Amino acid sequence: MKKAIFLILTFMIIKPTYGQELDGKWILKEVGYKEFKKNPGIQILNFENNNAGLFTELQLTKSELDLKVSDSTLILENGEKYADLKLLNENFLRLLIDGTFNDDKVIMEMDFVRLLPTQTDLNQEEIESLSFEFQEKGKTKNKIAFNKELWDKKRLDELEWKEGSKMIIEKLDKTYFISIFNHGRKGVTLPISEVNEEILKFYCVPNETGEVIATRLK
Repeated sequence: MKKAIFLILTFMIIKPTYGQELDGKWILKEVGYKEFKKNPGIQILNFENNNAGLFTELQLTKSELDLKVSDSTLILENGEKYADLKLLNENFLRLLIDGTFNDDKVIMEMDFVRLLPTQTDLNQEEIESLSFEFQEKGKTKNKIAFNKELWDKKRLDELEWKEGSKMIIEKLDKTYFISIFNHGRKGVTLPISEVNEEILKFYCVPNETGEVIATRLK
């Protein structure tokens, strides 16, 4: 009897339960197996009172999936398990979901980052009027400018493309985002943690850790 009670208590201690810790909105950073991860496009998990909706657009008009949190598991409406939850820290959530990799059955990882309000005194128009640049280690400099074509006309003409790359500012609640369009199609959406007239910090970059800091172009 004592052994049975000990086993039950041990299981309760080891198996985490998540409730209001998850409440809020989380954006998908990347999904994949081990080091083979990528961002397939915007996905937002919105948790509220042990329920969650998975959305594929910032307007959150219609959820693609309606889920329920049970202990450390996400459950589909039909009662089947969708994914196991692993809260790595208060702002980083990993979903463990059955998948395939090179025709092998594996546990895929979906990494989500909690959305926090952007720290700024600027409004959207003021942010859009600024340009920035950043350089990741070992890579060429990248320019951030909004609502304009970032490829020069010569390059577009040579490749016979009408559109190259464009960035716009979007907003959800109190969080601003950089949304990147390539050849007219929306790609990665990156949350901005802080922006002022000198710097712009953004995060949730696939295969990168921490924030990227861009400095203003003058």
